[in-house]
Amino acid sequence: MIFVDKGPCPQEIQEDIDAQKAKDGWDEIPEIPNAEQAKRLREEFFDALDKTRIRTELLKRQHGLCVYCMTRVENDSDSAVIEHWYPLSKSKQRALQYANLFVSCRGGEDRDANGHRRVLCCDAKKEDSIIQLDPLNKDMMDNIVYYSDGRIDIAESYGTRIVRNQLRQNLQNHLGLNGKILNDGSIISDTETEIVKGRRDAFKEERDLIEELEQMGELTQERIDEEIHNLLSQNPRESFVGVKLFVLSQTL
Repeated sequence: MIFVDKGPCPQEIQEDIDAQKAKDGWDEIPEIPNAEQAKRLREEFFDALDKTRIRTELLKRQHGLCVYCMTRVENDSDSAVIEHWYPLSKSKQRALQYANLFVSCRGGEDRDANGHRRVLCCDAKKEDSIIQLDPLNKDMMDNIVYYSDGRIDIAESYGTRIVRNQLRQNLQNHLGLNGKILNDGSIISDTETEIVKGRRDAFKEERDLIEELEQMGELTQERIDEEIHNLLSQNPRESFVGVKLFVLSQTL
C-alpha cells in the first residue's frame, strides 16, 4: 500500500460536489441509506460527478498507482475505479467527500476466469467493507512491511495486538492482498492480477541491486538515498515501488 498526500479538494471538484448536493432529492436521503437509497445515491449523485476530472487528480496524488496493491493503473474507466474508502452505502456525506475517494485497480474482476476460481483483490474484494487501513495515515503506511515471498503485513511494533490483528484482517480478508492464504500464513494461490508475484519480484530485484552494490564496494548511505530519491522521483511511479522502498529502508 502507499501513503497518499492528497491535499485539499481542488476548487473545480468541490464546486461539482456542491452542485450535486444542491440538487433535488439530496436532502431526502438519510445519512445511512438503505439498499435502494444507496443505489439512488450512486446513480443520481455520485455518478453525475465529473469522474474523469476526479480520477485525473487522484491518480496524480497516487503517482499513477492503485492505492491498495500499487500496480500501475491507466487514467480510464477500463483500468481504474474511483473507490470509496468508507463505503458509499454506509454514509451519504462521505459518498461525495473528496477525502474519501481513491483510485483502485479493478482487482481482477475484469479478467477472464478461464474456468479456475479467481482470487480478487483491492476494490473488487473490499466491496462494502469498512476497513481501518488508511492511505492518508502516514505512520500507519510507514509500518507496512514486505517479505521476500511476496507477503504484505503490518509491523509487529505498530499499535496494540488488537489493532495489528484488525489491520491484518483488512490486508487479507477485506483487500485480499496476499491472495489465498492458510492459517499458518502460507500463500497457496496468488490473486488474479498476480500481485504477490509482483511484490516478490520487486523484493528480489532490489535485493539483487543491493548485493551488486555491496560486491562493488558501493553500498553506502549516499547510494541508498540516491536510489530512494530516484524511485520517488518517477512519475508515474513503477508498480510495487513500496516494496523496493521498504527493502532499501532496511539496508545499512
